[in-house]
Amino acid sequence: MKYVVKTCVLSKRWRYIWNSLPKLRFVFYKETDEEEEEPDEEDIDSDLVQMRFVNLLNKVLSLHDNSDIHTFYLDAYRNGEITLSDMYRWIATVVSHNVQELSIDKGIDKDFEIPACLCTCKSLTKLELRLENGLDLDRKVILPSAVSLPRLKSLRLNFGGFWFDDEKLTNKFFSSLPTLESLVIRHGGLNNMNLNMSFPNLTYFEFYHPVDQSNNVEVKLYVPSLTSFILKGYMPAIFSLEDLSSSLTLRFLRGLHYAHVLKLNSSFFEALGGSPDILKSQKLQFHYLKLLKLSVGLSRDSMRTIFYMLKISPHIESLYMRLGPEDSLDISVHPSCDEVKLNSENIGGLDLPDMAYHLKFVEIKYLKGSVNELKLLAVLLKHAMVLEKVVLCGLSTKEELKQKEKEMAKFYELLLTFPKPSTNVMISYSVSADT
Repeated sequence: MKYVVKTCVLSKRWRYIWNSLPKLRFVFYKETDEEEEEPDEEDIDSDLVQMRFVNLLNKVLSLHDNSDIHTFYLDAYRNGEITLSDMYRWIATVVSHNVQELSIDKGIDKDFEIPACLCTCKSLTKLELRLENGLDLDRKVILPSAVSLPRLKSLRLNFGGFWFDDEKLTNKFFSSLPTLESLVIRHGGLNNMNLNMSFPNLTYFEFYHPVDQSNNVEVKLYVPSLTSFILKGYMPAIFSLEDLSSSLTLRFLRGLHYAHVLKLNSSFFEALGGSPDILKSQKLQFHYLKLLKLSVGLSRDSMRTIFYMLKISPHIESLYMRLGPEDSLDISVHPSCDEVKLNSENIGGLDLPDMAYHLKFVEIKYLKGSVNELKLLAVLLKHAMVLEKVVLCGLSTKEELKQKEKEMAKFYELLLTFPKPSTNVMISYSVSADT
């Protein structure tokens, strides 16, 4: 923009060209910025310089002709003279000119209400909002009730100390982006809410949170086209990815190889377990993983995945499992110890000896007393060299509690006959009624 202004000063022919420019980029630099040239005498007053910047924007936008504004870029983080009213007015203006790409970087010390006109802009394809309050105070991002962004493909939210304040409206906002291909959420934004995000065309997702704090956020993502999934910093949110392909799941796991704690649900097992050739061909290692949490039904495929995860996590110390429905419910059918041993030596073609050298603690909830559970425990007891404690928790209806306790007692007796290289291991079990 500055080159156009300079040209207008030199040539009368260019005097009115600037009012039809399709791309407008405004960047405010303070005198202390490295890029800033030596200030003129008349620009010494910082407030005056900031107001001149505001007046320039007002003039450029108010005198723009009826042609479209393709791009509006505003970087004015350090300009304290820009009010929320100014920002709302400028946004309304560029929206009325069918803006396609909008980027705003601004320091704000108040709650920010995203204008309704922006959330219903039919022409918008790219939106970037960077808001910083600079005061270490939590501010609200307030969403309008009506949201429709049918062409938006790229969304980048960088909220330093700003949070969406309404779970229902936040879910509605993210569910109104049918063509979104790239989503980046940095610093803040999500707090104390459960979100369901469905993006059929999303290929890139990035979430970055630099502060160690618990925000009590759970996000379910349905992203069948995803190719890049990036998590950085501390993880105040729990992300569940639904209906992933096996290859994408493995790429996702590879990106988490520095994790100390990892939680996987049934969708991961469904994707990984059905692809033994892919499992064998991958060179994955979780050298830093200490704690693994799994929610899964015990089938042949899922057990193959469980042991695979243990094999590639050589320093894991604790394993927590919450069992769900099994593919074949062979409940309370207890074979002999030799039968379990024979069927547990090799699970799905995976060699198991080099596994769980550092595993000390295992907890399994919702145990049913099935053959698959015996196979799982037989392998763990055999290969966990320093195992110290195994906690087993069964669940039953009130009416069947006594019968279930008898079945679990038989299950426990058989379990004690399995070979255990760790002589100090303690095994406990309990059955509780489902309330």
